[in-house]
Amino acid sequence: MNETEEEHKTEKRKEQLKKRIKSFLGNKYNLILIGILIFAFVVYLYYFSLTQNQTLWWDEAEYMSIAKNWAFNIHYEINPARPVLFPFLAFIFYKIGFGELFIKFFLGLIPLLLGVLFTYFLVVEMYNDKKLALIASFILSLSWIHIFYAMRLMTDSLGFLFGTLAFLCFWKGYINNKGKKYIWFIGFFVALSFLSRLTGILYGIFIILFLIMTLQFKFLKNKHMWISLLIAFLTISPYLLWSYSYFGNPLAFRSGYGGISYPSLGWNMLTFVYDYPEAIFFVFFIIGLLTLLPMFLSLDKTLFKKNKTYYNDFFVFLSILFTLGFFIYFLRQVENRWLIMMSTGIFIFSAKGILLIYSFLKKNLKKTIAIIFLIMILGSGAYFQLKHADMITKMKVDSYLPVKQAALWMKDNSNSNDSIVSASLTQTVYYAERNVIPFYNFSANSYYTPEEFDGVIQLNKPKYFVASIFEPSIPEWTYAYPQNKEMYRLVKAWFADEEQKNPLLIVYEINYKDF
Repeated sequence: MNETEEEHKTEKRKEQLKKRIKSFLGNKYNLILIGILIFAFVVYLYYFSLTQNQTLWWDEAEYMSIAKNWAFNIHYEINPARPVLFPFLAFIFYKIGFGELFIKFFLGLIPLLLGVLFTYFLVVEMYNDKKLALIASFILSLSWIHIFYAMRLMTDSLGFLFGTLAFLCFWKGYINNKGKKYIWFIGFFVALSFLSRLTGILYGIFIILFLIMTLQFKFLKNKHMWISLLIAFLTISPYLLWSYSYFGNPLAFRSGYGGISYPSLGWNMLTFVYDYPEAIFFVFFIIGLLTLLPMFLSLDKTLFKKNKTYYNDFFVFLSILFTLGFFIYFLRQVENRWLIMMSTGIFIFSAKGILLIYSFLKKNLKKTIAIIFLIMILGSGAYFQLKHADMITKMKVDSYLPVKQAALWMKDNSNSNDSIVSASLTQTVYYAERNVIPFYNFSANSYYTPEEFDGVIQLNKPKYFVASIFEPSIPEWTYAYPQNKEMYRLVKAWFADEEQKNPLLIVYEINYKDF
């Protein structure tokens, strides 16, 4: 090929690219989607700037302590109940040379933004309705629960992203028959969601439940579903092998998810249905449920005659019921973020409720009135969501700050081989980078008694003893334990008041030389 032909082909490719860009930007729905993503990104950056120095909570510090253990050999006993993908990715960032802020940006903020984008594609694939997809994505983009936890080093945004991708591949590949490769990727993304949050396996279980209810096991004849299952196993298998090597049990993660532990069902989790849409959007979620009437009237065709007309509504509605049912019966006591899988369905029905009223106004009054209604509802709903996000983010931004400050002080005033006694195990390990001795005896699954802890002190000889109010579940004796012992010297304290009468956290140095 001569130089002239190569230049001609390059120019042709450029022209084709320009046409694609022009066609993409000429679509109003694409422009609105870009606007939603840009607006969401600006909002996320604002909260990211507010929370860039906030103290890590227990769960956050646990993931990050695992990452530091792998990257810098910081002593930390890994909890088998914690999935490994998040700390593994953090470990890679650490080894490259990046720090906590970078990790939060790429493992929290960016996954949420991508979750908004792929939710749009998912709804378009399911309903072939870009208006519905845009509104559902908009509500998701400003959800206070999603924003709040994306601003922390938590696994929720990452697990949600992979779960959404699993649903998208299922719908494109299996329901809409757009290629076997999408079916293969179902298992891959379910596995990644599981490796991010163990409850991510629910995305896969739900897909199987949906197929059983609609196809009565006939899906088992589809070889691509078996390939997908194999891919899922291959994706998870390194984790199982590592778990076997480290804990002696490939299923060691089950220790943290043993099933029913509360005597009564968790009916309080029904309130989480309100937590996600909140206020304005919740009203339209209820209205959106009215659109399920045709699906219920045709339920026999959906379940027994393979009629796909209402597969989308049945799938979305069932995802909410399945999520609620699992947590109400099986785990019973969890936080609202654990039910994040049902948020997509809630936002879809909220969007359907809004469009139902919009269409009514447009048909019976004027299009202008319908548009004003749409703007007012989306604006007021977004206001309530952002107001809640703003309130809770600012309220929690300084929580556990004394724990961080104390750990950093002890790091600066100790040697790398020194130990610290603290109830804030994960945070102290993360910030102080020292071996931490808790008040809990993990071997016996109970707290030490004061007499037992005397032996722990003599055996390990820690340099510092921390007494604080930040872990209220610890035994009362831990507060008074160092006060009547001469070898314990108060060296640092943080107080709740300027008069320094109400201590929040006290650091004692232990002197072994004269005793």
